[in-house]
Amino acid sequence: MSNGEGRARKLEGALLEECAEWIWEQIQEEGLFVPGELIELILTTERELNLHARPLPEIAAGVAAAFREQSHLLSPTDERAIESVLAWEDEFLGIAGIPRESS
Repeated sequence: MSNGEGRARKLEGALLEECAEWIWEQIQEEGLFVPGELIELILTTERELNLHARPLPEIAAGVAAAFREQSHLLSPTDERAIESVLAWEDEFLGIAGIPRESS
Protein backbone atom coordinates (compact mmCIF):
# COMPACT_ATOMS: atom_id res chain seq x y z
CA MET A 1 0.00 0.00 0.00
CA SER A 2 1.28 3.47 -0.83
CA ASN A 3 2.42 5.61 2.02
CA GLY A 4 2.86 9.37 2.06
CA GLU A 5 1.66 12.59 3.57
CA GLY A 6 -1.95 11.97 4.60
CA ARG A 7 -3.08 15.58 4.64
CA ALA A 8 -2.39 16.12 0.94
CA ARG A 9 -3.68 12.76 -0.26
CA LYS A 10 -7.17 11.98 -1.48
CA LEU A 11 -8.71 8.69 -2.40
CA GLU A 12 -8.79 9.15 -6.16
CA GLY A 13 -7.11 7.87 -9.30
CA ALA A 14 -4.52 5.16 -8.75
CA LEU A 15 -4.98 5.27 -4.97
CA LEU A 16 -8.73 4.65 -5.34
CA GLU A 17 -7.95 1.67 -7.60
CA GLU A 18 -5.42 0.35 -5.07
CA CYS A 19 -8.01 0.75 -2.31
CA ALA A 20 -10.65 -1.11 -4.33
CA GLU A 21 -8.24 -3.97 -5.05
CA TRP A 22 -7.25 -4.19 -1.39
CA ILE A 23 -10.90 -4.18 -0.29
CA TRP A 24 -11.66 -6.92 -2.84
CA GLU A 25 -8.89 -9.08 -1.34
CA GLN A 26 -10.16 -8.51 2.22
CA ILE A 27 -13.76 -9.30 1.28
CA GLN A 28 -12.67 -12.49 -0.50
CA GLU A 29 -11.01 -13.61 2.73
CA GLU A 30 -14.37 -13.04 4.50
CA GLY A 31 -15.94 -15.47 2.03
CA LEU A 32 -18.02 -12.83 0.24
CA PHE A 33 -17.98 -12.26 -3.49
CA VAL A 34 -18.23 -8.64 -4.51
CA PRO A 35 -17.05 -7.80 -8.03
CA GLY A 36 -14.19 -5.30 -8.15
CA GLU A 37 -16.25 -3.06 -10.43
CA LEU A 38 -18.97 -2.82 -7.77
CA ILE A 39 -16.40 -1.90 -5.14
CA GLU A 40 -15.10 0.93 -7.33
CA LEU A 41 -18.68 2.02 -8.06
CA ILE A 42 -19.45 2.20 -4.34
CA LEU A 43 -16.30 4.26 -3.67
CA THR A 44 -16.91 6.66 -6.56
CA THR A 45 -20.64 7.00 -5.85
CA GLU A 46 -20.05 8.03 -2.24
CA ARG A 47 -17.68 10.73 -3.48
CA GLU A 48 -19.97 11.89 -6.29
CA LEU A 49 -22.76 12.28 -3.73
CA ASN A 50 -20.31 13.95 -1.30
CA LEU A 51 -21.16 11.39 1.39
CA HIS A 52 -17.62 10.16 2.11
CA ALA A 53 -17.19 12.26 5.27
CA ARG A 54 -20.45 11.10 6.90
CA PRO A 55 -20.92 8.19 9.32
CA LEU A 56 -20.80 4.77 7.64
CA PRO A 57 -24.54 3.98 8.08
CA GLU A 58 -25.45 7.26 6.32
CA ILE A 59 -23.00 6.57 3.51
CA ALA A 60 -24.33 3.03 3.06
CA ALA A 61 -27.95 4.24 2.99
CA GLY A 62 -27.12 7.02 0.53
CA VAL A 63 -25.21 4.73 -1.83
CA ALA A 64 -27.98 2.10 -1.68
CA ALA A 65 -30.62 4.78 -2.41
CA ALA A 66 -28.59 6.07 -5.36
CA PHE A 67 -28.26 2.55 -6.75
CA ARG A 68 -32.03 2.04 -6.42
CA GLU A 69 -32.66 5.33 -8.24
CA GLN A 70 -30.41 4.11 -11.04
CA SER A 71 -32.59 0.98 -11.28
CA HIS A 72 -30.04 -1.34 -9.67
CA LEU A 73 -31.89 -4.06 -7.81
CA LEU A 74 -30.53 -4.44 -4.30
CA SER A 75 -31.03 -7.38 -2.00
CA PRO A 76 -30.22 -7.38 1.72
CA THR A 77 -26.98 -9.13 0.74
CA ASP A 78 -26.10 -6.22 -1.55
CA GLU A 79 -26.65 -3.76 1.27
CA ARG A 80 -24.41 -5.82 3.56
CA ALA A 81 -21.80 -5.82 0.80
CA ILE A 82 -21.96 -2.01 0.61
CA GLU A 83 -21.48 -1.79 4.39
CA SER A 84 -18.57 -4.25 4.26
CA VAL A 85 -16.88 -2.29 1.45
CA LEU A 86 -17.22 0.93 3.45
CA ALA A 87 -15.84 -0.67 6.61
CA TRP A 88 -12.81 -1.98 4.73
CA GLU A 89 -12.41 1.43 3.08
CA ASP A 90 -12.15 2.92 6.58
CA GLU A 91 -9.44 0.39 7.39
CA PHE A 92 -7.54 1.27 4.20
CA LEU A 93 -7.80 5.00 4.90
CA GLY A 94 -6.45 4.43 8.42
CA ILE A 95 -3.49 2.42 7.15
CA ALA A 96 -2.80 5.03 4.46
CA GLY A 97 -3.05 7.84 7.02
CA ILE A 98 -5.88 9.58 5.18
CA PRO A 99 -8.69 11.04 7.31
CA ARG A 100 -12.10 10.01 5.93
CA GLU A 101 -13.34 13.62 5.86
CA SER A 102 -10.53 14.65 3.50
CA SER A 103 -10.59 11.51 1.40
